[in-house]
Amino acid sequence: MSLYYHKRITIVPRLLHLNIGTHGWSLSLGTRRAHITRGSGGHGRASVRLPGGFSWHRNFRRR
Repeated sequence: MSLYYHKRITIVPRLLHLNIGTHGWSLSLGTRRAHITRGSGGHGRASVRLPGGFSWHRNFRRR
């Protein structure tokens, strides 16, 4: 059985959040429609949600 913990801390309402979990932390910058997330392991993701159920995302890694 695995344990899971997740806590979301709002730094700037509706714009910047700190997410803390059992495997590390991440920062999310942006709104629900478009945001960028960067994790403690160097992983990141940019996401955009478009009207009509379409979305776009791109994963990237620090070099």
